[in-house]
Formats: sequence, structure tokens, C-alpha cells
Amino acid sequence: MLEVLMKIEALLGLPEGLEAVSSEVTDREITLTVVSTQQKPCCPLCGSSASRVHSQYRRHLTDMSCAGRRVRLILQVRKFFCDEKTCARKIFTERLVPFIQPWARVTTRFFQAMEDIGLATSGMLGARLGKRLGMPASWMTILRRVMACPGASSERVVQLGIDDFSFRRGRTFGTMLVDLQSHQVIDLLPDRAVETVSAWMRMHPEIRLVSRDRAGDYASAAARAAPQARQCADRFHVLKNLGEALEGVLARHLAAHRTSQAQQSRATPLSDAPSKQPPKQSPKEAELSQAKREERLPATSKLWLYANRASRKWLLPAKSG
Repeated sequence: MLEVLMKIEALLGLPEGLEAVSSEVTDREITLTVVSTQQKPCCPLCGSSASRVHSQYRRHLTDMSCAGRRVRLILQVRKFFCDEKTCARKIFTERLVPFIQPWARVTTRFFQAMEDIGLATSGMLGARLGKRLGMPASWMTILRRVMACPGASSERVVQLGIDDFSFRRGRTFGTMLVDLQSHQVIDLLPDRAVETVSAWMRMHPEIRLVSRDRAGDYASAAARAAPQARQCADRFHVLKNLGEALEGVLARHLAAHRTSQAQQSRATPLSDAPSKQPPKQSPKEAELSQAKREERLPATSKLWLYANRASRKWLLPAKSG
């Protein structure tokens, strides 16, 4: 049994200070009970070593998969008394960093695997892939790991693009900073205040061009913190300015055209306006029209007679019997 546990420890790569005491292997999962073997753990607050055990408890952790099987660690950790009189913390739990972070339910290498999967795929696809690999995690967990990755810092920013974005639609706004040469987002600021943007620009005196929107806050920040930079409008606002200017010109010309048309209509007298006359018929067409009217006359007269009789019948009072 001891040899089997040693092989499992070597296979899973448990760090020093952890020892496996029991294991359970199924077709889908490997459960390993692990205890801490640290001799004198240090207090995380004052750094002094401790030897008096207060109590013990178990932590259930998820580790990286092994041969397609999910690995679950049942870790038995201890709580110690801190004997340092000046320390404010009297009882502490032994730390197992960097293998396990405090209060974490997964190991650090599991977090790193989720981060790699998220960067290589996406949230939903990464969740499906992790489940197939024996490392189940929700798509939101994978996205949180990706968003927690430190961004690549840009040492020199010569051409800066700046615009606002919304954390919450229509409520909370931040500032996005883009390197126009590499087309990469280099930083996100928590708000769009002049002081926040100015403080960031002062740390980059190499800025020579600032592309911004028409808001006055960003213009004031650039003029205050980067006076050496030339300010220009971004492509969207250039086209928007052009469209608004063209719309104003067309509106003025349309108003002048309508005024001219109204004046011309008022100056034209009604007697001079051409009157519409019915089209003239040729003698043959007039003869055919007259013949058709004569053909319809008997039928029209008969219909008129029937209608007259019917109206008289309904209008006369009924005879009393």
C-alpha cells in the first residue's frame, strides 16, 4: 500500500510538505487524502514559528486531471497557536503556498490550466474542453481567470488613442487607452475624470499624438499633461463632423430653394395659369359615343321606371283590410 501511495505522489507531483495517506481510484476520479508534514509553520502575520496545535480540519480541493480522470484532494490541515505576545493573531492556519492559495478550492496549477485553456479557446468552448479533460469548470470561472491575467505593459506610447467605455450601460464609465501603432489596448482607467487621465499621461512624456473624441475632459487632460502632443479627432468623429457640416449646408440650400419656389408661385397670377380642358374627340369618335348612349337609353329608361314604381309602392300608405 505504501508503495502505491508513493507512486501516486510521484505521478501527481505533490510538493514537499504534503504526504498521501490513502487513495481511492475509480474509472472517472482519483481521490487522494493528503496531510501536511510541516514541522514548524510560520504565522502569516508576524512570521514567528509555532509548534502548538490548536485543531485540525479538512479541505476539499480540485487538482489537475490524471489520465483523463478527475483528481480530488482531501487535505487535512492544522491550526496553530501563535505564541508571539505582540502578535494580534492568536490562532492561524498553516499555509501551503504556492501549491494552494488560502481559501482556494482548487490548486494553483489547476487555476493555471484554466487560464491557458481560456486564452487558447474561449469561455464556453473552454468549459466543454475542460470537462473532456477531467477538469470541469464553468465558463465564467475560465473568463475570470483570463481577465485576471496581467496585461502587457507598453514602455513607449507615441500615438495614443483615448475614448470612454461603459462598465454598466449608461451608469458607470471608464477610459480606454489604445496604442495606435500596435492597435492594442494598453490600459483601462476606472473613470474618465481629467485628473485620472492627466496622471496617466504624465507617466508617458513620449506621447506625440492624441486621438480623442469631442469631449472637453480629454482635451483638457491632454493639454494639461501632454502639451507637446498634437490633438486630433478620431476617424469616427471626423466622419461625424463631416456629416453634420454637410447636413447643415444642405439644409440651408433646401430652405433657400423652398423660399424661391414659394415666391415664384405667389408671383404667378391665377388667370395666367393654363386651364385644363377635356380632350377633343374626332367626328368619328363623337359619332360612336353618341351611338353608345342611344343604345343604353332604353335600358336606362326601363330601370328608371322600375325604380319609380318601387319608390311609390313603399311611400303609399298600406290599405286597411
